[in-house]
Amino acid sequence: MSQDQPPLSADAVAVVGAACRFPGGIQSLEDLWGVLLVGRDVVTEVPADRFTAADFIDSRRPRPGTGYTAAGGFLDDIAGFDTSFFSGISPREASRMDPQQRLLLELAAEALDDAGSGQARSQGSDTAVFIGCSSRDYGELQSCAPETGSAYTLTGMASSIAANRISHFFDWHGQSVAVDTACSSALTALHQACEHLRSGRSGAALAGGVNILINPQGNVGFSNASMLSPTGRCRAFSAQADGFVRSEGGGLVLLKRLSDAVADGDRIHGLIVASGTNNDGRTPGLALPSAPAQQALLTEVYHRAGLAPDDLAYLEAHGTGTQAGDPIECEAIGRVLGRGRSVGALPIGSVKSNIGHLEAASGIAGLLKALLVLRHRKVPATLHAEPLNPHIDFGDWNVRPVTRAESLTGVGRLYAGVNSFGFGGANAHVVLAAAPEDARDAPAVAGRLPVMVSARTPGALREAAGRMAQRLEFAEPHEFYDLSYTSTVRRDHHEHRIAVLASDPAEAAEALHGAAQGEDPGSGASAVRGRHGKVAFVFSGNGSQWPGMGVDLLREEPVFRAAVETVDRELRSRLGWSVVEELTCGDPRLGLTEVAQPLLFAVQVGLVRLLEEHGVRPDAVVGHSVGEIAAAHVSGALDLATACLVVTERSRAQALTAGRGRMAAARLSKDEAAKELSPYQGRLELAALNSDTDVTLAGDPAALAELGRALAVRDVFFRELDLDYAFHSKAMDPAQDLVERGLAHLRPDAHRIAFASTVTGKLLPGAELDAGYWWRNVREPVLFADAVRTLADQGCTAFVEIGPHTVLTPYLRRLAPKGTVVPTCRREQNGPVAVRRAASHLLAAGIQDEKSYFSRPGRVVSLPAYPWQRERHWNGSPD
Repeated sequence: MSQDQPPLSADAVAVVGAACRFPGGIQSLEDLWGVLLVGRDVVTEVPADRFTAADFIDSRRPRPGTGYTAAGGFLDDIAGFDTSFFSGISPREASRMDPQQRLLLELAAEALDDAGSGQARSQGSDTAVFIGCSSRDYGELQSCAPETGSAYTLTGMASSIAANRISHFFDWHGQSVAVDTACSSALTALHQACEHLRSGRSGAALAGGVNILINPQGNVGFSNASMLSPTGRCRAFSAQADGFVRSEGGGLVLLKRLSDAVADGDRIHGLIVASGTNNDGRTPGLALPSAPAQQALLTEVYHRAGLAPDDLAYLEAHGTGTQAGDPIECEAIGRVLGRGRSVGALPIGSVKSNIGHLEAASGIAGLLKALLVLRHRKVPATLHAEPLNPHIDFGDWNVRPVTRAESLTGVGRLYAGVNSFGFGGANAHVVLAAAPEDARDAPAVAGRLPVMVSARTPGALREAAGRMAQRLEFAEPHEFYDLSYTSTVRRDHHEHRIAVLASDPAEAAEALHGAAQGEDPGSGASAVRGRHGKVAFVFSGNGSQWPGMGVDLLREEPVFRAAVETVDRELRSRLGWSVVEELTCGDPRLGLTEVAQPLLFAVQVGLVRLLEEHGVRPDAVVGHSVGEIAAAHVSGALDLATACLVVTERSRAQALTAGRGRMAAARLSKDEAAKELSPYQGRLELAALNSDTDVTLAGDPAALAELGRALAVRDVFFRELDLDYAFHSKAMDPAQDLVERGLAHLRPDAHRIAFASTVTGKLLPGAELDAGYWWRNVREPVLFADAVRTLADQGCTAFVEIGPHTVLTPYLRRLAPKGTVVPTCRREQNGPVAVRRAASHLLAAGIQDEKSYFSRPGRVVSLPAYPWQRERHWNGSPD
């Protein structure tokens, strides 16, 4: 290679996404590279589901209407299609669609995923589509049975729809063109896409080609023209070259201008620095290639690229393995690029020796191989090339087929060429450059990062989880930031989702393996339908506490412990005892409200700080009774010292009312409760309106028991609470003076986060949370249902219960049946796991901002493709 290489042109086009489906089970670039590196030949024979080979093959001497070889490269499943993913395409329409169209839709989705662009991000854009295709086998098959036709038959058969179908499904408004120049179709389509981008008419373009073999007439026709290999091998550059082997598959690349790709933070597979097309004009035969025409094209393209012959590290030739095509192509390459080299003969090769000749899609196969050569700085062997063709003067042309895998040496940027020509004279050539290095180092992982998978159906979700788990099993810890970023920020999130919070790939893989088996993953994954909206933190009140609450969080979560210890230091001087010691003593005095309320407050503050560590922050807050203190603190209305003052004075005052009454929960509406309480005026009161059908009652124990017996006769739910207090009733009246005097100097601030009051049921400015307000908080009914509805009206669609147990979650689910209700902790369950599950649930639901987990954008890396859930869609028999 030349030491003085030209700078990259401003016209360079970046390949930011790629997808392929080739014979031999090749479904990704990684699969393709594996096949090339080990030197596999994936050519087989025509499968029985295409046509009965015996009816059309006569290997001895072709009879009229027969060919002489059944060899070919075939995909495993061309009848299958996932209508659950491609919404809007019914099974009936899918059965009329050419399998090429179905394959292209899948490849387009995979290329978008590979690029980290996503269907949602590109919807409505000016993305253009250029598709090389020439096979009409499926249309001809349907034409043989016109009685099976429908309104979808013509669109299913038309070549133009191969490109238009993609634009329609993804809602792209750029140019959409199907290109047919026979075997150079894909590379011609790619050239047109590059020119389109360079003209500035689109911000992105999808380009490539497809080929499916269904009809035996192609084999018959090419056999009659003596173009197919009787031995069933593409022997490029070989003395034994005897024709090509037909093959099928497809590949697509997503392209952007280099400057746009860099600005968007895209992963770049490689660069297209120049491309061109021309035609042979008149030759001795329509199907005979022209060395002068190919030379002219190569001269033009490399001049435009500004490259000298020494700059080229490798050239992927068309290399069909025909006695006419190979010598002509090698002569053209040698005259333009070989003879001018001073650094040794130009290495050339042909992917057709591995996978056969994909005809209209062959150019994209060659391009993807060349991109891999540049990425890995290694050239795989071209199979079946030896002994070399004596009619090609490789020495004079200074080119050499690579018959043993070899590494590319030299410094500087690597360049490769890709050549393609069609049997009607259409030539195409592309010059590639290795991708610029991404010198960014991934930040060190601090805490946990999310990994997300999603799908359109539960079955596909489980399979996606399994695939991602396998990907993570082979990942190094330093890759985790980029893996997390790509899966969370740069991929589409479909209806069914799993999010896992983990500190390294192994932890994420373990959780996803469990999810794939339908288990409850221990690190906090959750599968839900995605929704969007604001997040409300809902702070529970008395009744959520239990012995042992928060102990495992104190032990295992440093952020939680630090927050609780901060609260402890603030409260200790007021209480005379330690919150941390009380929580961890094994038998906390939870029956005493002057103990239970400070403990509950400390746990709630710790939970909020831990959720913040996991990237979860509220847009609004609401608290039930004493839970309003933590809500006011989180909103910014009360600083920590002031909140600790409020919880101390409030709980001490209420403690003086112990034994003056009891409370009960009942399944009654507000009006029903008023009717039931009317005989007990002065003895029982409505203490809380929790939902449209749930209330809390408080007052005289004997009256409460009497009402409970009456409701039980009518089979109405009624349960007395394990509280020796009658909060939010006249039993609290003796505490008024203590509350108002203890908080007389309270000066709350304006809040930063919306605060919904359960005293008024409405949004309340923080400055109003004075001593008088906190007395009302003690004495008046808790209007929890009204406050939650107020938050729903403000756009809150996710309600996260902040507390040690899920006392409010049932009410929230009744109040917000279409919302997402997420508890943080449950009694007797592992707290750290529960908090991670809550955070991942919000992330999976599409409510929590996934970008908040990342200090800066990561690099886009390869992740498993979508697990297609295909069902057979075929119109008529292929036999």
